Formats: sequence, structure tokens, C-alpha cells
Amino acid sequence: WGLGKTTLVTNVYEREKINFSATAWMVVSQTYAIEALLRKLLLKVGGEQQVSPNIDKLDVYDLKEKIKQNLKTRKCLIVLDDVWDQEVYLQMSDAFQNLQSSRIIITTRKNHVAALAHPTRRLDIQPLGNAQAFELFCRRTFYNEKDHACPSDLVEVATSIVDRCQGLPLAL
Repeated sequence: WGLGKTTLVTNVYEREKINFSATAWMVVSQTYAIEALLRKLLLKVGGEQQVSPNIDKLDVYDLKEKIKQNLKTRKCLIVLDDVWDQEVYLQMSDAFQNLQSSRIIITTRKNHVAALAHPTRRLDIQPLGNAQAFELFCRRTFYNEKDHACPSDLVEVATSIVDRCQGLPLAL
């Protein structure tokens, strides 16, 4: 959709991960296998050396238990990117019980998924208004011009481009 959800969270994740002893970035998408997500999470937070060689034989319950053991005394930052269904988080949430000073960030385009978070913990990103969109476009396109001003002979074509981008920052 191009609103910049993942870009925004990437910036936060990269800046803040030094403050956490365990970190994981997981792209979920529309199709996922809960076992595969849990295995990936365990590898990321447990480190290859701490994870048993029979990780492929562990079931969902055992994977969650191993993740809990790995995280119980650690501060963690986990990103679940592009979540389409509440079930993903609900199926994984047992592994996140009793985490002290930890953060789990979910990016989604679905309101019912965002509803998992407390209202004070949600960011609802909206497209830019016409004036903001035009300003962003000009700032990026005419960066060499004084005040990033759009040359008068290009205003019509610039406006047309901005209109087609529908306020989406990444498209602009």
C-alpha cells in the first residue's frame, strides 16, 4: 500500500535493537505456517549454538516452551511484519508470556489485527494530504532548487504525478 509502515518500523528497529539482548524481525504475510514462524523465532532469539539439533522435530508446544526459556530473563524486541490475521499473534502469544521490558511490534494493513494492541499503543498511518504530498514530491524531486520549489513550467505535470500517487509517501 505504500504508507510506509514497514519503513517506519525498520527505522525504529534498527535504532533500538542495541537496547535489547534478543531481537527478531519476522515477515509473516498472508500465508504462513505457525511451526515455521516459531522455528525461525527460536533460531533468532536462541542463536544457532543454543538451539537443539532436532529443532525440526519439535512441535508447536515444544517450540513455544523453548522460546519462553530463551526469553524469560532477557529483554527482547520482536517485529511481526505484514500480519494479515489475528491468529498469527494469538497462536504465538503463549511464547511471549511474562516478558519483562520487552516489545512486540506488529505491522498490518488490517484493522482487526491492529485491534490486538491497546488503543494507546497503535499508530494509524494515513496517506498525506494534497499539500503535504506535493511538498514531499518537490522536496525529493527538486532538491537542488532554492526551497525545493517546483519550476512553474512543471507545476502541472508535478501535480498530475502527485495526484496519481494518492498521498502514498513511498510512491511519491
